Amino acid sequence: MFIYYEDTDLSGFVYHSNYLKFFERAREHLIGVAFLRDLYTREGLHFVVSKAQLEYKSPARHGDVLRIESEAQYSRSPALPFVQNAYVVEGDHKRLAVSAQITIVALNLQNRPIRMPDLVIETFHRQNIASPAAH
Repeated sequence: MFIYYEDTDLSGFVYHSNYLKFFERAREHLIGVAFLRDLYTREGLHFVVSKAQLEYKSPARHGDVLRIESEAQYSRSPALPFVQNAYVVEGDHKRLAVSAQITIVALNLQNRPIRMPDLVIETFHRQNIASPAAH
């Protein structure tokens, strides 16, 4: 992902809250845009962020290339915790800009938490989207 002028503040650094958007997009691409849309349309299931903890390590600047790496662990719990890192790509190297722990929760149409459905767990397992949580 390329850092555009609109992503930055007056100093030319990426504005802190934009990392939440970058992490959201990475999770959506990891899980699958069509899968998420179908989950809501067919099953009434959607995800919301319940917790976000970010640690800013090193600034990304206008013109930088940013790489987001995401890992998740699933269980039957409604909560789906992610560890996400934003790296500035510098040639063959990458520099950590922001690390995050973000938890999303599965909700039904009444916006109540629900256990992770078999369909979601099977999809995560089949597509290697997330790893099973250790028990």
